[in-house]
Amino acid sequence: MGQTQPMGTPGSPTKTIPQAPKLEPTAEEVGEDWVNEYEESGLMPFAIIVLILSLAVLAIELLTKLGAGS
Repeated sequence: MGQTQPMGTPGSPTKTIPQAPKLEPTAEEVGEDWVNEYEESGLMPFAIIVLILSLAVLAIELLTKLGAGS
């Protein structure tokens, strides 16, 4: 059996990180990414159409529930 030492004893090797890497992008980078993703792919018109259709379905459901309740 090997000899075990409790953690954190003096003389145990430690490693220090001089500076944490910058993980969060700047607002400018986020804006550029958003523009590149949505303008080039053509998803924005599709997203608007889906939003309008979902609002129409919601309105129809509300009207039918109100009509059935009275």
